Amino acid sequence: MNHHEQPRLEFRSSPFQHWRVTPAQGEGHSELILVHGLGEHAGRMMPLAKRFAAMGYRCRIPDLPGHGANGEDSHHVVVEAYLKGRDGAEVIDLIHSMPDHLVMDAEQIAASKHRDLFRTSFEEIIEQIKRLILWSAIDGADSRVPHHVWGHSLGGLASFHAVSRIDRDLCGAPTSLVLASPAFAPPAAADDLLARLITGQAYLLSSIPVLRPLAALQRGFLQLLRIDGDGRFANEFVSDLPAERLLHSTDPLQNHQIPLCFAGRLLPWMACARKVARSLRTPVMIFAPGFDPIVNTSGSRVLAASLPISSDARHPQRLDIHESMRVHDLVRSSCGEAIISRAHSWMMGDLDS
Repeated sequence: MNHHEQPRLEFRSSPFQHWRVTPAQGEGHSELILVHGLGEHAGRMMPLAKRFAAMGYRCRIPDLPGHGANGEDSHHVVVEAYLKGRDGAEVIDLIHSMPDHLVMDAEQIAASKHRDLFRTSFEEIIEQIKRLILWSAIDGADSRVPHHVWGHSLGGLASFHAVSRIDRDLCGAPTSLVLASPAFAPPAAADDLLARLITGQAYLLSSIPVLRPLAALQRGFLQLLRIDGDGRFANEFVSDLPAERLLHSTDPLQNHQIPLCFAGRLLPWMACARKVARSLRTPVMIFAPGFDPIVNTSGSRVLAASLPISSDARHPQRLDIHESMRVHDLVRSSCGEAIISRAHSWMMGDLDS
């Protein structure tokens, strides 16, 4: 596929609403599910989907529960802006050219999804990803090719647990799992209320089985109080490219306020990930920065050390730490192209990559 050709974009309704991006010529050698991060939406994964479509992948991109939108006009316009823009600056221009009523509609949708997040469980998110993986594995001609799952940040944590539930299903288990800056540990440093919640006491309560009821009570109390964590700090740490930082802050579907009760719901899943990893059969590739202000990279190191030796010789377990990077979303940063190429080679079973 020519890099200048636009891939085909569809809005699918089965097994639930999600986006489908396929190569312009309609053919492909693999299936790839792309899962976005906390507060984001499917559009944020569209530049990655476009890049992989150019390499012959057919992609599915869900809007996770409590995120994104439901196929409204403004939803389509924002997603298409991410797909059509050649870089962050062009996406910003396309979003700024949206009619005012569509921008207002997108902002109202984001506010509604933010309210939904107060009552959204992480279990719902995991189950939705699992359903999409299983659907992709049986969906007509798409079922006869290798299947891969790519999860970013929160999407990495959720994808990991979703894959673990079907890991031994010969018909549904994916060929490989790629985790981009996955949320296996809370931030290393804390200056605001959100960071203080998900460090120290809260993480300890979630890590010790006998204390987990106390952690659940804490999350329930926070839900009643409806306290938000201010996620605007992430704008400065999402990328080392100025346009990508600006795009993150101006996207009308991006949620920068995260309910603290929802952030707390992630902690038990972080705490049990190492145990789950010990019996995971699906080959895993993890990449993360040397220091991540949003997700502690130590969680990726610990989880990678817990994985068993891969039984698939073409896909050995892999951990790539980009020591010089100090940003969260590596694919949207200056090293993005090299990471995409490396991940593609690994998914294709190229041991020389």
